[in-house]
Amino acid sequence: MTNDTSTADSSFKKDSDPQPDAQGQAALLLIESLIHSLLDNGALTKAQALEAIESAMQVKEESAEEEKEPVRTLHKSLGLMNNMKQSIGAHSGRYDDKAQEGPQTGR
Repeated sequence: MTNDTSTADSSFKKDSDPQPDAQGQAALLLIESLIHSLLDNGALTKAQALEAIESAMQVKEESAEEEKEPVRTLHKSLGLMNNMKQSIGAHSGRYDDKAQEGPQTGR
C-alpha cells in the first residue's frame, strides 16, 4: 500500500516549521472523532472501523520490516493506534446489533 498523494496536496505544505508531533496528534484526534461520528450515524460499522485500524497497523509493521523508520517511532505509532482500536471497540452509541449489518433504510 502506498500513498499516492503528493506533498503539493498536503494541507501542511505551507507550514514552514512543521512539528510532526502536533500534526500527528491533530490528525489522530480528527480521525478518531470522525470514526466515532460515522459509527453514531450508522454510516460505518464497528467491524469496519476496527478493520481499517488493523489495516493501518499492518502497514506500519510492514514499513518497519523495510526499515523505513526507527523502531521507537513504530512502537509509539502502534501504541497510539492500539489505543484508538480499544476506544472504538468500547464505543457505544446509537447503533445496535442491527446497525452492525449496515445503514438501515425505511425508518
